[in-house]
Amino acid sequence: MKELLLGWRVRVLAALCLGLAALSNAAWSAEAPAVSEFAWRGSLTLPAQASLVRVEVPVAALLRMQSSAGHDLRVFNAAGDIVPFALLGRAELSHVAPTARTASYPAYTLFSAVSAGKPTRGAVEVQVNTNGQNSSAWVSLDPSGVAASAPSPGTQPLQAALFDLRAEQQAVDALELSIDLPRNVLVPISVATSTDLKDWTVVATKGPLFQFDGDGAPSNHTLELHQPLLLKGRYLRLSWLGQTGVVLRTLVGRAAPAHTVPVPLRAALPPGMPDSKGGLTWTLPFATPLAAIHLQAVHDNTLVPVRIQSRADAAQPWRTLASTVVYRLDTVGQGSSNPPTPLHGASVRALRVEASQGAALPSGGLQATVEFAPLQLAFLASGAGPFTLAVGRTSTTAASVDASLLSSIAPDRLNTLPLATVARVEESPDVVLAGAAPDWLPAGTSLRSVLLWLVLGLGVLVLAAVAFSLMRQLAARR
Repeated sequence: MKELLLGWRVRVLAALCLGLAALSNAAWSAEAPAVSEFAWRGSLTLPAQASLVRVEVPVAALLRMQSSAGHDLRVFNAAGDIVPFALLGRAELSHVAPTARTASYPAYTLFSAVSAGKPTRGAVEVQVNTNGQNSSAWVSLDPSGVAASAPSPGTQPLQAALFDLRAEQQAVDALELSIDLPRNVLVPISVATSTDLKDWTVVATKGPLFQFDGDGAPSNHTLELHQPLLLKGRYLRLSWLGQTGVVLRTLVGRAAPAHTVPVPLRAALPPGMPDSKGGLTWTLPFATPLAAIHLQAVHDNTLVPVRIQSRADAAQPWRTLASTVVYRLDTVGQGSSNPPTPLHGASVRALRVEASQGAALPSGGLQATVEFAPLQLAFLASGAGPFTLAVGRTSTTAASVDASLLSSIAPDRLNTLPLATVARVEESPDVVLAGAAPDWLPAGTSLRSVLLWLVLGLGVLVLAAVAFSLMRQLAARR
């Protein structure tokens, strides 16, 4: 009887070992996923006779990506095999030359004219428009580069400055100013150009300047232009009517890039959740790097400095990503609301916005829109179609190849390859995703892997118990 019992225990032990081996194989093969395990799947339509093609990753797919480096991106063929593909980011798509800047140009103060509208002797007359009325002003263009002071009694400096940029050859898309500003207010600056100091053309800019008090407080001393501006043969006039305490010293132009930068992709976030400290929080279900966030006020006449914070999971403290000012001044006209705030590719799981400088967030809350840098894939259409672009699976290792491997067989640069389109999309609900992680799990840990290792752990415990019992039986026989 003891021999039969011992033989039965040996057979149970062997069966448990085989089962444990099978479970181990299942756990270690979890990184060979099927297309159905991805949260977002889009079937692709390829150009005729194309074998090496590109596809743009849509915004909806970026909102499901679970790796900041795109490790969970895949392209499958009809047989379910992964085809060779490479990620094409900003560097491969834009080929923009490094940012260049012009020389520094001095600001020349404009003064009111004297003697019945005639400029002071030795000065240059400038036509200006104040409150819809044309009038004359004068400026002394000191060749040493130092702005002149008023030499005659009765003259008054105007809230404007002139720059002589006629010798500049470059086109610029922004004006970086050395300027003193009044604190904690918005200072709208109007820009106009002229070739003869008489006829002026207004240049549209994207927002006002500001300087708030305190270390790390938000500030902006750069005028972004809506369109690149060619400076050759032009004077530039900057005006700040109604603002005191402004001292403008120099201007440096930021050269417009030689190539068009890809337009960022945008997605609106749902309303932020208020927290106990007066901030707004957003939980992000994706790990896609954020190029920028655009915070917009709901109501007119809003001005509030804010800090933008982030963290990877609930166990971490909030850290500050950026400081900016949210404003909306509909009555001002152009530049009446703040632009997006760059986040420089931060990958986070939660965002928080709080007011700074002793202010409070507006009662209507804030609307948040995130921006992503464009992302494309170049892939080799090997095997039979249809092909499927898939994304959205946690704890997934990278499968892309280096872009140089595909570029070696491409006739031109990868960003000129024929473009495939997404024809049909399937999305899995978050609650049934293979690999989806509940909030209580650490970042990067999937529910599937937890369950697999839990089963493995139970198997090891059972195996240990049986082995211990078997050893006791063998000891008893002795």
